Amino acid sequence: MGFSNIAFSNMVLLTETQSPVTVFFAQHGIQVVLAVMTIYYAVKLLVFKDVDSVRPKEWKKLKEENVEPYAREAGILALGFAACLIFMEIVSMYDGFMALLFMILAVSLMFFRFKKIEEKYGEKNPK
Repeated sequence: MGFSNIAFSNMVLLTETQSPVTVFFAQHGIQVVLAVMTIYYAVKLLVFKDVDSVRPKEWKKLKEENVEPYAREAGILALGFAACLIFMEIVSMYDGFMALLFMILAVSLMFFRFKKIEEKYGEKNPK
């Protein structure tokens, strides 16, 4: 390996001097943080029934009888999305294109299901 290749490896890739954990988070940190945030909101919904944390402030409040089923369905949806993120992360280690397609599908399904949950339990008109 020539001098320029070693310098390039040390300056750009930085994998020879970093720990495996640092390399993993450098490559996959955004997906891991997104999965952790999604799990956080799933816990807020499933355990604390905090539906106001996932709904825009300008929308009307949910009726009291709709808070628990809304929180349960939205929490399960968030957990499912977190599972999709983790699965996408595993797939991305082997095939980035398949991971991208899977992520597009997961986001599309999440938007569709959230819209259905909102139509089922939410008010028809915003404030």
